Amino acid sequence: MKIAIVQVALSHGGAERVGALIANGLSRKGNDMIILTDLNEPVTYKTDSDVVIYDFAGKKANKYIKWFKTIRKIRRIIKKEKPDAIIGIMGLCTLITYIACLGMRIPIVMTEHYGFERPDNAPLNFKQKFFKFHINKLYSAVTVLTEADRKAIGNRLGKVFVMPNPLFLTPVETMPHKEKIVLAAGHLDRWFYKGFDILLQAWSKIQDPSYKLQDWWLKVAGNGKKESFEYLKGLLPDAEWVYNDDDNHRDWLWRSEKYHIEFLGFQKDMESLYKKSEIFVLSSRYEGFGLVLIEAMSQGCAPVACDFNGRQRDILCPEGVSSSMFQNSRIELCENGMLCKPEDVEALASAIGSMIKDEDYRQRVQQHAIERSKFYALDNIIIMWEKLFKTIS
Repeated sequence: MKIAIVQVALSHGGAERVGALIANGLSRKGNDMIILTDLNEPVTYKTDSDVVIYDFAGKKANKYIKWFKTIRKIRRIIKKEKPDAIIGIMGLCTLITYIACLGMRIPIVMTEHYGFERPDNAPLNFKQKFFKFHINKLYSAVTVLTEADRKAIGNRLGKVFVMPNPLFLTPVETMPHKEKIVLAAGHLDRWFYKGFDILLQAWSKIQDPSYKLQDWWLKVAGNGKKESFEYLKGLLPDAEWVYNDDDNHRDWLWRSEKYHIEFLGFQKDMESLYKKSEIFVLSSRYEGFGLVLIEAMSQGCAPVACDFNGRQRDILCPEGVSSSMFQNSRIELCENGMLCKPEDVEALASAIGSMIKDEDYRQRVQQHAIERSKFYALDNIIIMWEKLFKTIS
């Protein structure tokens, strides 16, 4: 097949990286791949030499003029290349591609990278609902990241396929040397969504001697504005924070010796950080798909994840949970890790503490997590894409 992928850039976000990975994977299976993107933006996600890249943006201009010209340019490229199918990465690129291809009868697949439901304290706004449940009816198919989202959609859309994000990292073959690190990752300006306030409160609750935390550190990787750091530090006013301003030897940005917490700032080499960490915590109030979760699992981290309506359960416990802790299943265990209810400080504290104290369970989970992460290997995800194309062609 000849397949076109339309995405806003070959840099910046996780969705854009996924687009580049899909292009490479489909190309290696013998498909002719083209990517239409804005080459005014830096290219940091590399594509194979067989993948043809077109610039759909041209010179920078007023945003309304830019998108008008972009629609015309996409139409010219699609008319020239005549792809058998088009993949749109995220809502805006897919919609302008649909407009550009009116009358061409080429199947267009919209890839959703965010969940179709949110908790009551962070609901989808009108625009998000309109795009998800109305604009998405225009396309030949819509992909979602988890079975939980497919169930949330019900029969409100046409063809809906579960299409997880592919794993970028290669799962380790042998367990790396681990340090007593509990790792979390995410942009600090999104602390509410990522639940970093819940995480810090949970960590502060497991400082008693019974958890044997004297050598364990919570490390949070991710940058943010000064206001975000100040808010999160303020949650522990007695933490006695120290700032590291030595740019030549800085491996942490803010540190509290009292609570054994480090804010690491932006980290280029997350792979090495995953390898060093015993445990990875996903404390999000809601999360469409835990890409950092499967990355951490692939490097031997034992995962503790907050699960909103089954999305992280799809990753950690696809075969179901083996046992529960706390009344009303506030913590659930399976061979690949632990699940907690979102926004439950006590449950998250207990889960992290239990994972620290139970070394035998933690080591079993680390091995199982590596194996589970292999399900998300690029080759497996490409097989899913090929089945999708057969369905809509």
